[in-house]
Amino acid sequence: MVLDLHDHAPSTYFNANALSAAERAFRLLITGPSPLSVDGHAIGHGAPQRRIDLGELKALLLSPQAGDAFKDAAWAHLVWQARSDGPAWVIGCVGVAMPGLKNLAGRTIHGCPAHAADDIVSEMVTEFVAQLGRIDLDRPNILPRLLMWARKGALRARARELAAVEVCDQIPQPTATLAEPFLVLAEAVRCRVISCDEAKLINATRLEGQTLRAYAERSGIPADRLYKRRRAAETRLARAIEEGQVSVTYDGAGSNHQG
Repeated sequence: MVLDLHDHAPSTYFNANALSAAERAFRLLITGPSPLSVDGHAIGHGAPQRRIDLGELKALLLSPQAGDAFKDAAWAHLVWQARSDGPAWVIGCVGVAMPGLKNLAGRTIHGCPAHAADDIVSEMVTEFVAQLGRIDLDRPNILPRLLMWARKGALRARARELAAVEVCDQIPQPTATLAEPFLVLAEAVRCRVISCDEAKLINATRLEGQTLRAYAERSGIPADRLYKRRRAAETRLARAIEEGQVSVTYDGAGSNHQG
């Protein structure tokens, strides 16, 4: 797969998700009297022999004149800084890689609902950051390899989200004569089809539009575990509705089934 490292992605893809948050943080790091910068002497390979703020370094790396040796030297230096000097440099790495990450995200979330897109992008950024501590800096093509790992993370999340959407689509959608979705969830809890915690999870991430990753952070439960929990609960809910165990009509009373 050829990775496009330039920024051609529509900005509408990246409202209120992990990339937009990282981009805002990156801008703060490269503005003001003391922007985050690297030493051009340490990078070599044609880099300006002075301090280079990360905004300028990003532009240099995107330049057609940038050679592979310069790119790898710059990225080896950035990753080393992230490993040695902490969060600001992690954000710096994400910011410098932003054009490639945006294009990768744009391709991966194409056709996905908004709530799924946010979780996919979050997983992509999480995997990119995780690989900063693992990537072999002695091998060439450091950034393309980082982006390939990020893509794997995004595709994992996409597969989980689309599988969950397929299950969710089996649940009848409310109309004027059907119960409100939260009433269906409440009855499913009363009928012991799903637990109260599972109902809260479905309500927050399906009906209220919260991202699953944000819900995971607030609850202290790993996102992977919540994906599996939600999918299992939605599968049971869809089956219970199909079998009539949980009613989707509202007449002021719930189903009489107690199983």
